[in-house]
Amino acid sequence: MDNRTITVLYGKNPKSMVKELMGALEVEKDIPSKDTLIGLKPNLVVAKPHETGATTSPEMVAGVIEYLKEHGFEKIIILEGSWVGDSTTRAFKTCGYTDVSKRYDVPLYDCQKEKASFHDAGDGMKIEVVDLAMKVGYLINM
Repeated sequence: MDNRTITVLYGKNPKSMVKELMGALEVEKDIPSKDTLIGLKPNLVVAKPHETGATTSPEMVAGVIEYLKEHGFEKIIILEGSWVGDSTTRAFKTCGYTDVSKRYDVPLYDCQKEKASFHDAGDGMKIEVVDLAMKVGYLINM
């Protein structure tokens, strides 16, 4: 994938638009293998429906999942950690991700509840990263 490309789509169907975008970018060619663990990281900082503009539409994530599965990728997870003080589990439910998880058989991981470890970020700086995120071979940040 050419990281200098900007692709713009207009429309009202998030699921089909995401699938069209992924096809235009040929995302499947960028994923190392069919056995790669793919992590989808939506933006669920708070437990508010996507119509408020605060979170990612679950239909966008559904489109990504459908696209990946249509291209033979089955090892897909959704991982998220809401803003400090908010509940990721509540955000998953309120934002429609619990339903997406069930519909597509893609597990949800609450990063607030996952084990984390410190990693060297260069220049002597250490950052704490959820261990599960470090196991993901390809991350789609939405």
